Amino acid sequence: MNEKSVVRYTLDSCEKCLKCIKACPTSALSMVDNRIIIDGDNCINCGRCIRACHSKGLLAQGSPLSKVEDYDYTVCLIPSALSSQCASMEEAEDMFANIKDLGFDEVIDISDIEGAIMNETFRLADNISKDSVITSFCPVIVQLIETRYPMLIDHFAPLRYASELAAMMARERLADKDNVGIFYLCECEAKLVLAKHPYDNPNREVDHAISIIDILPFIQKKRNGGERKEVNFSRAGLQSCNTALIPQKPEYLMADGFEKVENILELAEFDLLKSFRLLYLFACFSGCVGGHLMFGNGYLAKNNVHALAPREMNTPPELPFELLYCEDVIVEKKSQVSVAEKMAFFKQVNEVLEKLPGLDCSACGMQNCRIMAESIIKGERKLDDCIIGRKKEKAE
Repeated sequence: MNEKSVVRYTLDSCEKCLKCIKACPTSALSMVDNRIIIDGDNCINCGRCIRACHSKGLLAQGSPLSKVEDYDYTVCLIPSALSSQCASMEEAEDMFANIKDLGFDEVIDISDIEGAIMNETFRLADNISKDSVITSFCPVIVQLIETRYPMLIDHFAPLRYASELAAMMARERLADKDNVGIFYLCECEAKLVLAKHPYDNPNREVDHAISIIDILPFIQKKRNGGERKEVNFSRAGLQSCNTALIPQKPEYLMADGFEKVENILELAEFDLLKSFRLLYLFACFSGCVGGHLMFGNGYLAKNNVHALAPREMNTPPELPFELLYCEDVIVEKKSQVSVAEKMAFFKQVNEVLEKLPGLDCSACGMQNCRIMAESIIKGERKLDDCIIGRKKEKAE
């Protein structure tokens, strides 16, 4: 399923330093007329441009909490990554009660769903006869494979996102209620797009995705009196969001961190990881507990799991195949260009590239000289747009 870009450019804050352009792994950013342009087709919502910008010229936008008022009955889905930040059951129950007080009728822990999906991943990997299975519940990884490693699409296990599955089950249970709104608290920028609004995704089951960091001041309070929200966590679910806790086998390869994942996908594309049955990938360090919209210490979250679920509590449910799998989780971006046309384009790009300085300075507003050459061939830029080249010509 193609996702839209959650990155928004705030012109007033931009210092034109071009760090965001250099940071983008898919060359989705460029500068035109002193303004950053985001190519939605190539943006994978990894947030690297946002973190590269020290002046907050780029921001990730989800839904505001005020959207709760648009519905007659509201449900909030809590991911294991957020629950794992709590050092005790008392702290977790306080947090769940505080979230409910924000205006939700129900607050649902989805660790059981996350645990069920992780267990299905292992079952699938252990039963394949050949090749390896790639799985990830990180939209960044999904879009990265779609955009840069399409040869690996057939290896990807199309399991639903836990938020989607939890929302589907909640809607079925609440079918007798009118105007139900389902909200999901997000650990990272990429998951903000896993909702109907504000990015016009009608096929999503979740209505709104809210950044965890945006509601942080309201959910960390220690309750002095008042009702607590009792929670029974699935240990498997809490483990699923933390690479240090996911069950390991010699034939499983777990990886966290964008650079490491890129390296693994490159090796997998050349069939150099055949000894592994499963590639389990996360874009963030430590997994979802290290999401960039989280708070707290992702490393300490490993210890918190033992306090929240010292033994297997709330065993993950056995979910039917038709719920677990979804064909449009990942899509192949089929090219209408023939091999001959691709080779002709490649030759033209190389010819233009020889006329450029090859400094990859980004002064033209593009990430590097090759991207600039491609834009020139496509008619989007001119050779004169190369500032260094223009100065060199004048000097000669």
